[in-house]
Amino acid sequence: MNIYTLEVFIITGPASKKFIKKNPVISRTLEILGDQTLVELHEIIFKTFNRFEEHLYEFQVGGKGPNDPKARRYGPGEANETIELAGDVAQTVMDALKLKKDESLYHLNNLG
Repeated sequence: MNIYTLEVFIITGPASKKFIKKNPVISRTLEILGDQTLVELHEIIFKTFNRFEEHLYEFQVGGKGPNDPKARRYGPGEANETIELAGDVAQTVMDALKLKKDESLYHLNNLG
């Protein structure tokens, strides 16, 4: 079974200028097993950053950045019928993503 080490960054969101000046980079390193789902990864990210407000979210793999139409998108099955999903976060495990070293995996939160 694979173990993935992910470096997770917060790149947008509500924060005061004072906080951003003091913390220009907000990141955590975490590990997740290959048989864990994207729902579990979402929960780990929330706990790691002490988040508590749940919102609609999705993961994107590939492409040149968030919302790249070439990215593979994974979300809750009923998230948005206009978005073609590559998989459901509850059914997709980390190993199924076939991530390459240094490939970006975007966790987009607060959709909708």
